[in-house]
Amino acid sequence: MTVSNPTPELTRRRAPRRALTAALVLTIAATAATACDAVSNEPKRYSQACGVVVDGSGSAAANKTGFDAEAKLKATLNTFLSDNKCRKTSFAPITKVSQASKCQVSPLDLDPDTSKTADRDRTRKAMRAVALSSALKLLRCAQDEEPGSDVLGGLSRIALTKTSGGGDDDSFDVLVVSDFDQGDPDFRLGRQDLSTAASRAKTIDAFLKSHHEPELSGADIYPVGYGMKYHTDTSRYDQFNSFWTELLEGRVKAHVHTTYR
Repeated sequence: MTVSNPTPELTRRRAPRRALTAALVLTIAATAATACDAVSNEPKRYSQACGVVVDGSGSAAANKTGFDAEAKLKATLNTFLSDNKCRKTSFAPITKVSQASKCQVSPLDLDPDTSKTADRDRTRKAMRAVALSSALKLLRCAQDEEPGSDVLGGLSRIALTKTSGGGDDDSFDVLVVSDFDQGDPDFRLGRQDLSTAASRAKTIDAFLKSHHEPELSGADIYPVGYGMKYHTDTSRYDQFNSFWTELLEGRVKAHVHTTYR
């Protein structure tokens, strides 16, 4: 049986088809590579749950005896949210009776779902600006309420807002803009005997019994303005610091950081 070879004319007709197929393969491969690059270049989504607590008491004022809560919020909040890669973020006030305060602002998602073409870093920056606006709004509301400083109540209130940021862990980062000078209708820190470990333990026992312990075990707490009332009284500051350290780390089992003080 004789098998004939393709004619030159037929060979010429087939050549463009093979060239077209090869070009198509290259195009598909390039498109796939571009898609993979786009995925790999997409910033990893944030997942950290965060809280922001703002003190609206008289000591938060912008004067010689105050710690200027507004200035400290503006100076630290954006950095805190960025450093800790905060996503779901809630807010709570410190007032005369914090847990009963009418002041509130809505929680925010600082890394929301967007279109594939959106600039995620720009979106995050914009949402952090919204978070600052919300925190300042909450601060002004708290400052308009009856004077008082229920710091522990503010911590208890933020603990109730804790939700997962979207990750697998159960961590919670909380920025607390306050001098921590507890002063509410039932407890004034400045009137307590904090001179010895025994007297501090007794004071903490009574304090937690009347105000309840915030559910912040394992949380990371970042105070701003902490102890500023005692910045010229080393002895009194040491007692004040020992009181809050024993309460927050010893009893509540939270982790206190000095990053933004």
